Parts: sequence; structure tokens; C-alpha cells
Amino acid sequence: MTPENKPLPNLELARALGITPQRVSVLKREGMPAHSVEAAIAWRDERAVARAARAPVAANVAALDDGTLAGTIAEHRRLVDQARGVWLAAMTGGDPNQAKYQTAYNQSLKTLVALEEEQERRAILAREYITAKESAETMRRLMAEVVERFDKLALDCAEGCNPENPPKAVKVLEAWARKTRAQLTEGLDDGA
Repeated sequence: MTPENKPLPNLELARALGITPQRVSVLKREGMPAHSVEAAIAWRDERAVARAARAPVAANVAALDDGTLAGTIAEHRRLVDQARGVWLAAMTGGDPNQAKYQTAYNQSLKTLVALEEEQERRAILAREYITAKESAETMRRLMAEVVERFDKLALDCAEGCNPENPPKAVKVLEAWARKTRAQLTEGLDDGA
């Protein structure tokens, strides 16, 4: 072996990878390169991506509770990013295995999409989302209440605004209410 290909000590690799020296020995037997920390990390990342791509999606999703599902989605986002990085590095470096890495990336992305769809489905079932129809009905009801209060504003507040001449206050307040309603209507027409 040449000096640049000399394996690093297990302890050094273990510290760099955040694992025990015994685990380094096991991983080396499974094919992890030991001549550099970077090569060992790349090898480990490739295995994680491949493992994630092989994981069955639909069978395991139903078994996850909402908290576990959220954690799994976060972990899968990390794995998808990692798989994409490995694939892009393989493409840039002209690695002959780039098709394999692209497949792993595609599988990871497919799994992530399935998990996110399940999370959305659960949120809809839990009524965390409302339909556009429900939203529009609620807005109409609320705006009707606002308009009704505008209509009552002048009579309800006139005496408090001008105790000496309430009819004058009624006229001013009614004019303000009409102007505000018109502005609101224009705003709704512009946004439609």
C-alpha cells in the first residue's frame, strides 16, 4: 500500500464519524473505505440514501402517529437533500454509478412526497384545513356583520360624539360609513 492509501486508525475514523472504533471495524468489513475521512463519510451517505430508497413507503406510513410522521418527514427531507448531493457530485465527477445515485434520489423523493401527502390527508381529516367554499361563506357572514354595524354606527354613536346636536353627528357618521363601505367595495372589486 502506498502512504496515501494507508488506512487511518479506527479511533481517528470513529471520532470523525461520531461512532465507536468497534463500529468502524464492522463498517470496514462491510466495505467502508478507511484511507480518508471524506471517503468514509461519502460511503456512509451513499448507504443511507440507498437504505432510504429501499424502505417501503405505504406499508409503514399508516403505522406512524402524527408526531412520528412529522419527524419522519423531517428526516426524509434531510435524506433527499443528501441523495441529491451525492447524485450531483457523481454527475459532476463523471462517476459511472451516477444512474444508481439518481435512482436512489428519485426513490427518496418519491417516499418524501408520499409522506407529505399522508400528512396533508391527515390534516384535512382533522379539519386543520378548510375548503374554499367554507372560507368564502365565513367571509360573507363576517362582512355582513361588519356592514350591519356600519349601518347602526351613526345612531349608536351620534349622541356620544355630539351631545348638543346628535342629528348633526348622525349625518357625519352616516357619510363616513357610506364612504368606508364604498372603499371596501372598491377594494373587493379590485381584488376579484
